[in-house]
Amino acid sequence: MIGSRSRSTASNNMDNINRIVEGTVIEGVIRSESNLRIDGEFTGELITKGRLVVGPKGKVQGTVHCLCCDVEGVLEGEVTVLELLAMKATSTVQGDLYYGQLSVEAGAKALGTFRMGVAEEKPAKKMQKTASKEAAMASLKSSHIPSESDQKQKVEA
Repeated sequence: MIGSRSRSTASNNMDNINRIVEGTVIEGVIRSESNLRIDGEFTGELITKGRLVVGPKGKVQGTVHCLCCDVEGVLEGEVTVLELLAMKATSTVQGDLYYGQLSVEAGAKALGTFRMGVAEEKPAKKMQKTASKEAAMASLKSSHIPSESDQKQKVEA
């Protein structure tokens, strides 16, 4: 029908966009089922099952986990993007970044560690006893690699 406003629930979820407008500063935790656009400032933990867009004047600092991410502003912290991380020419991205695919326009500033794939769980540090000098020397002696002269002496004997 003309003028009908009914839509399916699936398309509504994809059309929904949460926005943090310029001049807004938020600290804390954001969890979202849909897309998110930040033109203001956010510090904290951000988790979205949709696309994250950091606008040209936007700034995001902290831990980010999202499906896709387009960055035009500043993105800093530990970032996991399951699919495409797109860095536009005006972007500044720094920190530990994990991504499925990466797109970088000329002029984008990147600083940090960029890794393809998902971050692995960091193992807990285990207390290890260091070996004594005697044990280290015994290990070195047992791992002796024979030289040519050692082989000749063995053949002559």
